[in-house]
Amino acid sequence: MSYWIGMKWISDIVRNEEGYSLVESLVAMAILLTVLVPSTMFLTYIGNNVLAKDKITSFNHARNQMEYILATQNDSTLTKQIDSNWWVKQSVVKERNLREIKVEVFKNDTLSDPMITLQTARLWYSEN
Repeated sequence: MSYWIGMKWISDIVRNEEGYSLVESLVAMAILLTVLVPSTMFLTYIGNNVLAKDKITSFNHARNQMEYILATQNDSTLTKQIDSNWWVKQSVVKERNLREIKVEVFKNDTLSDPMITLQTARLWYSEN
């Protein structure tokens, strides 16, 4: 049974239908997911790995600088470049025998926001 609509018969429209079937769409989605999901997980892992490496490196620089200050009782405030990518800022606030020490480590491209900050307060007695 055919009906005339405009300039075509309905049976001709149904018979010449274009597009993808449900099975073809599901196969395409399955192929896409088998490629997309592992690649997304890999890129996420790589990105987190770089961030974790930067955090560990910044913590090691801060710890080393804090140990140096405590060992030498260096009470100066300064900012210095450790290597081509890292800066360390140390500040020591003196109040009689009490020293409040703060060490901040910056990545070269983020000098306004420290990657890590270590703080402590110590009593230093001078022999006089």
